[in-house]
Amino acid sequence: MNISHKILIDVEKEDKTMGYFFRSEDGKKIEAVLAGKQIAPVPKRERTLKIYKLLKENCDLIFCTTQTLNDFPFYPVPIFSIFAFDNQGNCFGTIGGIGDMAGDDYSVGYVNSDGMYGKVSNSLKEFLELVTFYPYWRDIIKYEQMGIPYDINAMERKQTENSSEYFACQREIAEILNISKNPKLLNYYYRISKTHQDS
Repeated sequence: MNISHKILIDVEKEDKTMGYFFRSEDGKKIEAVLAGKQIAPVPKRERTLKIYKLLKENCDLIFCTTQTLNDFPFYPVPIFSIFAFDNQGNCFGTIGGIGDMAGDDYSVGYVNSDGMYGKVSNSLKEFLELVTFYPYWRDIIKYEQMGIPYDINAMERKQTENSSEYFACQREIAEILNISKNPKLLNYYYRISKTHQDS
């Protein structure tokens, strides 16, 4: 009978150490599971770039700059690398490590102020496509959970009524980030809402 050996490492207490090596006395492999959260702030030299202002104003996505671990009172397993938050108390991060636009190694998840959480996309690029082209995605989750019918086209019209520059900003974000609209991303909403309904 093979018994799995795992060790949980609290990255919040290990001062951001990311490399570990373990060997059991009997030579069996030990799997290290990194747990806790870390902040992935925007580097100081990039904070004035226009893209962050556009994402904040058009998508309610505020990238981390001076936030600390105490600003996010929850403890995740596996590690959750927080890169942004919004005005509704949700925070967003990559699951299992730090991700970037160049790779798709880590999924993006969210944790809200009530402690509900879920996977939002398979990569940071997909997440940015989601918030750029479907900034009402949070409402879709809410309507799905409550069993309320909704019309995505009407939601988009409402979004544009709130901002006359909505589509212009959306195009600029897409151009800067080299992203495009992906209707398949809406499948995540249904999965997230069903996960919460089942729990």
